Amino acid sequence: MSQSRTTSLKSNAEDSSDNYEESVEISNTEKDLVEDRSMQILHCEEEDQNSAADEPEESTSQDIWIPPASSNIISQHQEVEWMTGDTLSQEEKLIILLDELEMILESDEYDDSLRKSLRESNPGYLKIIEKRRKDLLKEDHGIVVAGETSAGKSTLINKILQKRIFKAKLRESTSTICKIRNSEEVKIITERINGKLETITLTEKCNLETEDGQKLLRDTLEKLTDMTSTEDSKNFRSVDVGFPIPFLKGNTIIVDTPGIGGSGDLSKKLMEYLPNAVSFIFVVDVASAGGMQNDRLPHILRSIIQLQVEDEMPCFDPGEVIFITNKWDNIGKEEDSSDNDEKNTWEELKKEIKTSWPSVKEENIFKMSLIKVTPQKTNSSTEEFEKFQLSLRKIIKKNENIRLLQHLRFLHELLKNVIKGIDSGLALGKKSEKEQRALAESHKERIKELITKCKEEGTKLRENFRKIIENSAEEVYDYMSTGLGKDRILNPPGQMSLMDIPYIPNMFSEQIKARVQMYVQGVLQSEENQEKFLILKERVLAFYTEMSSDISEMENDWTEYSEGTHAVDVEEGSIVPYVAGVIATSPLWIPLLAIAIGLAFATLGVGIAASPVIAPVIGFLGRKERRQRIIDEEFEMCRSTIRSTICNHLESVYKELFENLIQKTINKILPRRIKSLEKMIHELSENRQQILANQETLERLSRKLKSIEQRKLEIQMSVESII
Repeated sequence: MSQSRTTSLKSNAEDSSDNYEESVEISNTEKDLVEDRSMQILHCEEEDQNSAADEPEESTSQDIWIPPASSNIISQHQEVEWMTGDTLSQEEKLIILLDELEMILESDEYDDSLRKSLRESNPGYLKIIEKRRKDLLKEDHGIVVAGETSAGKSTLINKILQKRIFKAKLRESTSTICKIRNSEEVKIITERINGKLETITLTEKCNLETEDGQKLLRDTLEKLTDMTSTEDSKNFRSVDVGFPIPFLKGNTIIVDTPGIGGSGDLSKKLMEYLPNAVSFIFVVDVASAGGMQNDRLPHILRSIIQLQVEDEMPCFDPGEVIFITNKWDNIGKEEDSSDNDEKNTWEELKKEIKTSWPSVKEENIFKMSLIKVTPQKTNSSTEEFEKFQLSLRKIIKKNENIRLLQHLRFLHELLKNVIKGIDSGLALGKKSEKEQRALAESHKERIKELITKCKEEGTKLRENFRKIIENSAEEVYDYMSTGLGKDRILNPPGQMSLMDIPYIPNMFSEQIKARVQMYVQGVLQSEENQEKFLILKERVLAFYTEMSSDISEMENDWTEYSEGTHAVDVEEGSIVPYVAGVIATSPLWIPLLAIAIGLAFATLGVGIAASPVIAPVIGFLGRKERRQRIIDEEFEMCRSTIRSTICNHLESVYKELFENLIQKTINKILPRRIKSLEKMIHELSENRQQILANQETLERLSRKLKSIEQRKLEIQMSVESII
């Protein structure tokens, strides 16, 4: 679709129950297009409704900057172009379908009895359609560049942009998120913490093909993002800079973040941006890699897991994260160093990264010295950088299509429920009033049973979760209570016997606790322990599937009216609902949490104080007896508190995530489907005569919906063929 063919996209959405009225014009989306956006592509329509209801205020026209790919607003009637297929993008086609569906839902033909049932299954559906349409028009694809201060983030971004736009920093100074996007103009838009937008236009005086032009933009950005230059930079939520960047297409942006491990406020800004990310690039300084991997990465990882369970990062794939290990030119400079030193460091570093980020692919770990990357010279760093660019482009393309698939899932779910209501009205003509009453009474009893089963299963799952934790703690305690277990824990293979370690009182006690800690951490991270939680997760999903099948069976009793009925099956194709977010079915979930458990345990320790009786007693014992007494006392202190320690750690890692999974499946999604079925049965009973009189209208609506469904399937197949 050409720029000259830009037309307005209008919505007549007016939900009387919510007093909702909005017209979608290009001028009405101004602030949205530059605002720090959330990727809340939610299956759970209630959460989607909350996000849609919280729309930002409009901005003045001078404050707006519309990325090229987002300015193609399409109208509701593009049938001819749809048929040709060459002028419309998949996003634009999907917008047309949303428009057509919205027109049906607002029409007089779609009456109140149908709306009441749909509100049960899809609360606030008109607002959500509007939000989805806006998302399709202006969604940013954020590739976040993260790393410790002075790791080389700014240098990497400069290399990607092929311009020196950011100053390299040797200390913590970046104060805010900086978004970099492709634009015909050279323009900076700042958003203050209070939401105020300010625009700086540099197009006329900033030629980025010259050193002076790059310096002007670099100096301007430094004043806005460097807290050592001005205190005012701390008052910005984000700085959005645009200029011609051929590498970036559509709404893909690069996001520069404050250094990990700096002040709490700056690290918090990175964590707040997580929901917007579709991919990460971590820049690692090889000289301090261990510190970053062993502490900060798992914290980010666990935040991502939580966001995925909450459906706020459905497009993020932890396996597509990229690691740039930088500053290899600083390795091996010592006179006594050898090639083996660099090789050993590389292998050890890869191992540490894989331990801290278990889902990383080895081909996404790159080794280079960014300072040596240059188009004019062929060297190992330049070659690695070129490989990195290829990987990055693939990830960008993949994530764009995955995001579109999320919007298709929403349309699928809404369309399925709309069709269900229409089909139930058409099927009513095949039932006598007596048959309808009998079926309604039968289903009324089954619905009561389903509601009871949901409540009981929720209670059982929570009890089982607690039992798994307690059993894990008890197994460790029992093993520590045996002589064999004690000996193996305190004297593991490959380590010096405790009795042979040089005796330094405090260090000796710490060594005992460290060995107990190592054993416990190994147990918690073991596949056997992971399997217990995996089985519980599968039980949640199995219950959802079983209940879903029962509900679908009852729905079909009301919607099947002839051969060729096009009601959508619950498990149709790959557009099945994400039960509780992408992570619910991800095989990575449990292993990733196991890493989080181990690191939390290692960071916090086993919480054991030294025995208070050791000091006054050991003075009367011989050297060997003294050591053995210390070992026995310290080990007993560990053993006595180990059950509560393990329970606390397992709950801190797993409880919130499992509770969210149970809440979404058993306390929210299933009850919503049950209530929708209950409402549909009620409306069919109360409005039988009116529905029978409107059969022609329902047939007409059915044909329109079938057309939308078919075209939705075409988009879906096209998108899935690319992913």
